[in-house]
Amino acid sequence: ANTDKKYLKDIQEISDAMGPRLFLLVNPFWRNLDSWGFNLLAPKAKELAQKVIFDQGYDETYVAMVFSVRGEKCAAIKAYPYDWQIFAFLENDTYPNMGDLTIRLGSSKTEPTSALVTEMLNARPEFQQTKTMRQMKF
Repeated sequence: ANTDKKYLKDIQEISDAMGPRLFLLVNPFWRNLDSWGFNLLAPKAKELAQKVIFDQGYDETYVAMVFSVRGEKCAAIKAYPYDWQIFAFLENDTYPNMGDLTIRLGSSKTEPTSALVTEMLNARPEFQQTKTMRQMKF
């Protein structure tokens, strides 16, 4: 049996029963409607997800994203009610066995775009050279 429709029905029933009380959805795969592919076994699941989840106005309370910008490994964390916190990882040349150094780039009221993170990276002296250029020094 297809679980997408079952979960959506369960969410709708619980949401209706909860009324104005807090109802928390936790699913790392339901980021937005684009994260719902077409399923032959549940052809209307995407439309149902739009109605049951995405049109309900749920606030994102915690989001952790890892992505690459300019060849640099970056991360962004959103923890309600605070702004997005944006980080990049720098190779640790002094203590290579300790892993990369985490550098806080800044914050953003909205979900960070690659253009914003590029601007933040360019403003930091540690990232003036590209990762490839830094690696060529050794």
